[in-house]
Amino acid sequence: MEQPNQNAVRAYELETWTRCSPSYNDTWATLTNETLPLLLRKTKVDANLKVLDIGCAAGNSTSKISASGAKVIGIDFSQKMIDQANASHPNLTFKQSDAENMPLEDNSMDVVIANFVVHHFAEPNTVFKEIHRVLKPNGKFAFAVWGANEEQSSLGAFFQAFAKHHELSALPHGPLFGVTDFDTYNDIATKASLKNFELEKLDTNWHMDSLDPLINGCWDWGNLHLFPESKQKDIKNDFITNCDAFKKGNGYSFPHSAILGYGEK
Repeated sequence: MEQPNQNAVRAYELETWTRCSPSYNDTWATLTNETLPLLLRKTKVDANLKVLDIGCAAGNSTSKISASGAKVIGIDFSQKMIDQANASHPNLTFKQSDAENMPLEDNSMDVVIANFVVHHFAEPNTVFKEIHRVLKPNGKFAFAVWGANEEQSSLGAFFQAFAKHHELSALPHGPLFGVTDFDTYNDIATKASLKNFELEKLDTNWHMDSLDPLINGCWDWGNLHLFPESKQKDIKNDFITNCDAFKKGNGYSFPHSAILGYGEK
């Protein structure tokens, strides 16, 4: 697989998620919440532990970790995400930081959580080694990434609508985006000296009362606000039609899949 330019990945990811910061907790966070409780149970997070939340975005996940009583720090590479997190959760601790060079001492964290952020890293090998560095001996690490692209039904509905009206461009992305091969993750964990590493696939669903979180999230992520209004209208109409297949009761339920990984220092 051709490796993307690391600087291009960083620039693209930073610009994208900085743009998404105002709406993140009401859009993508409502999907990523589905896996977070599993990661916390697997790492046995409780009030006695120090926890690092990597890629904390606007602080939704950090707040949920804090509810366990744990002492948690959230980091994100986007200063605007950190500003949003501080505004939404003023009693929690957030730091602007790239995961490749975290401002934390060696052997300082009991648990590291990376919920739907590993596939955004430009240099995942470096990040996993940083995670090993900051974990205390026998400290635990857990992460979630997307499963196979064709198993992400909500995004599939969006891309199908988008492709009818605009060419799908090859955007820069992290080297693990869409990677579902367990051997790839096992290799990275081994190089980072993580032990007892295991992976599992999770089938989940994104439930919503209306399509607003999905539509608004896709519009921010794809920067569709720059498109002519007529094209936006056509894409949105087709998008809504594609979502009809996922109606459930008075709302919607979109099947998704994820890969969860767990390891220890």
